[in-house]
Amino acid sequence: MTREERLSFCKICKNQKLDFKQGIVCGLTDAPASFENSCNLFVENTELKNEILFKEFETINEEVGKEIRFANFILDFIFGYIFILICSIILGVTVALISPDSLTFFEQDRPILDLFLGLIFRTIYYIIFEATTGRSLAKFITKTKVVDKNGEKPNVYTIFLRTICRFIPFEPFSFFGNEDSGWHDTISETRVVKA
Repeated sequence: MTREERLSFCKICKNQKLDFKQGIVCGLTDAPASFENSCNLFVENTELKNEILFKEFETINEEVGKEIRFANFILDFIFGYIFILICSIILGVTVALISPDSLTFFEQDRPILDLFLGLIFRTIYYIIFEATTGRSLAKFITKTKVVDKNGEKPNVYTIFLRTICRFIPFEPFSFFGNEDSGWHDTISETRVVKA
């Protein structure tokens, strides 16, 4: 066993003691741990163990700042439009194959229909990526992910709610507040953390 492997036990042992020259040593023997598989003197200190686990959890679930959130917004905006373009092409080809006469309906200028289809395709974009992987394409690039309030991958309903909240007017400006989260995070109780 290496010293680091032994220290993983010593750090949560009630018998540990800090020696300024040697580091963590056994308080009963005043020597660094030298056991191979297990220590006969080991007595788990649950408070220390929980404190260490909490610090690790906080480090793993460290929220990202406004700069990365802004990068995610710009990249997802671009990828979202590419996704909408691809979906529109697929929809157009499908309609052309099934009912070519229906294409005239889409040739007319219908801004409400365009807006509605854009919202549907953008919702599908976020649900496909964030509900399955916890990450949109932008979050893969920035090495971030979405988690719920417990630090777990959010369920589909939470991602759907988070996505719908993105369409609230002026929602992108909600990041200019004191916190590094927007309305779509606050309402859905999600956070963006380092992956």
